[in-house]
Amino acid sequence: MAKGTNNIAFTAPINPAGATKILTKSQVWAGLLLKIRSAETFTAKAIESTTVLSESVDAEGNPVTEREIVFRADHRKAKDTVTVYEDSRVDFVQSDGSKIFNVLSEGAEGELFLTYVFEWRHPGVGAEELKAFKDKEIKMGNAVKETVDVMRELVVKGEL
Repeated sequence: MAKGTNNIAFTAPINPAGATKILTKSQVWAGLLLKIRSAETFTAKAIESTTVLSESVDAEGNPVTEREIVFRADHRKAKDTVTVYEDSRVDFVQSDGSKIFNVLSEGAEGELFLTYVFEWRHPGVGAEELKAFKDKEIKMGNAVKETVDVMRELVVKGEL
């Protein structure tokens, strides 16, 4: 583990047993693309708004979005760069170097999974403080399931 960094990953099935509406890979992918432009749609408790600052493509032709999000609790603004790797991964790189990867994958039987990988940077903190950050960050694991639930609601409403 890099000093001052917490690496955490969470996975949720897209269509678990008892799902009220089965989501397709294209619907989930559309949801991930919407999340870039409207993070608050998926994390309304944490994020107040999303503003797209610019759009471009990288050297490999992948779409890149610069955006600013405003956190609900303290109205703090944060900028990040989002790179899309059609149709399996969306990478979010925050201004402090922290990274979040949203990965859409398929199992051996064609079942769909969504995984969030977090690389939270906390430079200059000691081991105890890093552990406290990690304990808080682990609680964010529910965000994967919550994202899938919101996608399902949007599909049912005909909005995705």
